[in-house]
Amino acid sequence: MKRPTLATRIWTSMPKSQLADIVWREFLDALRDRRTMAATILFPIVLVPLSLNIPMFLMSPTRNPPALGLLQLDPAAGDFTAMLMGIKEIQVTGISAGQNITELVAENVFDLVLVIPANFSQLILAGGRGSLIVVYDSTNTRSTTGVSIVEFVRSRYADKIVEERLKDLNVNPSIIEPVDLKVTSVREVTSTQAFAGMMVPYFIGIVAVLAGASFATDTTAGEKERRTLEAFLTMPVTRVRIVFGKFLGVLVLSIISVIFDLLGVAIGVSVYSSLFAEVTMAPGTAQLTITPSNLIVIAVFALIVSMTGDAILMAVCIFAKSFKEAQQYSSILTTAFTMPMIAIMFLPPSILGNLIAVPIYGPITIMRDAIYNVTALDRLVFCLVTSLGYLAVLLFLAIRLFSSERVLFRV
Repeated sequence: MKRPTLATRIWTSMPKSQLADIVWREFLDALRDRRTMAATILFPIVLVPLSLNIPMFLMSPTRNPPALGLLQLDPAAGDFTAMLMGIKEIQVTGISAGQNITELVAENVFDLVLVIPANFSQLILAGGRGSLIVVYDSTNTRSTTGVSIVEFVRSRYADKIVEERLKDLNVNPSIIEPVDLKVTSVREVTSTQAFAGMMVPYFIGIVAVLAGASFATDTTAGEKERRTLEAFLTMPVTRVRIVFGKFLGVLVLSIISVIFDLLGVAIGVSVYSSLFAEVTMAPGTAQLTITPSNLIVIAVFALIVSMTGDAILMAVCIFAKSFKEAQQYSSILTTAFTMPMIAIMFLPPSILGNLIAVPIYGPITIMRDAIYNVTALDRLVFCLVTSLGYLAVLLFLAIRLFSSERVLFRV
């Protein structure tokens, strides 16, 4: 006798219910759909961290140090050269005077070339200004990063010379900088936190909407086209339960997607923090702290975004005549959902406050506030209530459409 599968053994051990039967069937169908599982697991856990960090990885001078060709025509400039050599984020190689430095950069032998003129130290010792010459490629990211590093070393070296000159003259250093600028922010937000506030809600929103799109299309229009939906309709079960069962099946996938999405975002932001510190050479700007309560808020509202998107897609796909038509609707809707998310990254708080009552975008705004640890309880509750209200209306619409023979079997 053939041994029952793991799925069969799990199911037979669970309490019996018509609604649970439908949910279990939908979930097993989803597990067999490679596109659905890729959107649910692969995209959030792999592509989100990669999308966040590939640019930063390529920009990081620690991971990809710019290659600098050093043409030192002034043997007396050893202190500046030693300071430059002490920077581990750049790879310095000496070159001879007979080489064409422009060709070396243009042909990518070096990302940039630094020339220390013969009279560099002489001019500085005479109380004048010594000039450094840099040849770089503005289309090469590593080249521009190298220029920033050279500028950093130049600034440190110049500050040291100015300090020595002022000391020799017995002059207070403040004389060369008589006006100071003191900047105070109403909120303390690190650069990494600012980045997370822009990008994380965007990625969570996209994944939350896309995760159930493929399966929502297949479980409605797909079953309609394959004629398997008719078997459902002949069963002694109400159409309300069928719709709820299908929606809960998609919801299970959404929960899995949100879990992997949050894991992917956590990995991505963690890697980004370290890469950002490498790129800016300022570790203090890379801190990201979100309170546990705000992490819960992010997870709950990510799930609400996913549930709302799933309900909209299910209603539209029930209305579609065929699987192909449902795919077209689904593609248009997901594009319509995700495009405005780009704008949310750049909108000021005064405008974002008006989005609280808008489905999908209201919860994304709340997630943004949670990342900045500025969640307001009244806004959170209002958004939660309105979002659940929208969800109830959408499910009611899906049930009405599914209950209409004219819609369900239209050709």
